[in-house]
Amino acid sequence: MKVYPLLFIASLLFITSCSNFETKDELNLDKNSKQIIFFSNEKEYEQEAPYYDAIIELKKDFPDEIKNMKIITPDIAKKYFEAFDVKGSPAILLLHQDKVVVKINGDISSEQIIRPFADALNNELSTSH
Repeated sequence: MKVYPLLFIASLLFITSCSNFETKDELNLDKNSKQIIFFSNEKEYEQEAPYYDAIIELKKDFPDEIKNMKIITPDIAKKYFEAFDVKGSPAILLLHQDKVVVKINGDISSEQIIRPFADALNNELSTSH
């Protein structure tokens, strides 16, 4: 009889520890390459429209970077807001060698997203080998 509660607690701890391990590895960032991270909140899709437009435009010139883009959804976003100093969704970041090169947050036009990202990606492309 005493074994069942112990098994239940042990299995609960195992499941919890596995869940935490998976979420820590979710981003799986390559520190040596350019990495785009997009904080999405589908409930705010009207605010996200300029971000989607910018991503589509950037994909034309930077297909690999967009292909490797990480999307952070609301269910895990709170863990990463503080780590990347992001106030909320939508937001988009460009990381390179553990540094935030570009960070855009909130209600903004697609052109205001495209310009700094294209500049930074072009600069990174010309300086990295």
